[in-house]
Amino acid sequence: MSNPPAYTPTSIQNPSNVESPKPQTHIQPPQSAVQPQPLVQPPPVTLPQPEMLPPHVMSVEQAGEQYRTQLFAQCAQGIHDPDTKYGVCGIITAVVCFPIGLICLFTDTEQRCHRCGVRLDK
Repeated sequence: MSNPPAYTPTSIQNPSNVESPKPQTHIQPPQSAVQPQPLVQPPPVTLPQPEMLPPHVMSVEQAGEQYRTQLFAQCAQGIHDPDTKYGVCGIITAVVCFPIGLICLFTDTEQRCHRCGVRLDK
């Protein structure tokens, strides 16, 4: 088994038989005898600016009050956020008398609106 030949780096030089690129000459077009007239611009027209009113900035208290009134408006329309509460007697009966006690748990419930606290009918 023979080893491959050793690598010998070669430098890339401009060989003498290759011609270098010649610089190109640019021919300018003939100048016309007529000079262009400078453009006259009309004076800029200023339009009256409408008065900018500052945006209405609400304080944190005002934003909170507006949010609360929107939520209470939903309750006033009858769109409540129901929350179910289970009574202590129902929970104890459900644990002590497991299968039958669940009936007591579900009868000892109360639904109230989470936002306004009104008791809701079942």
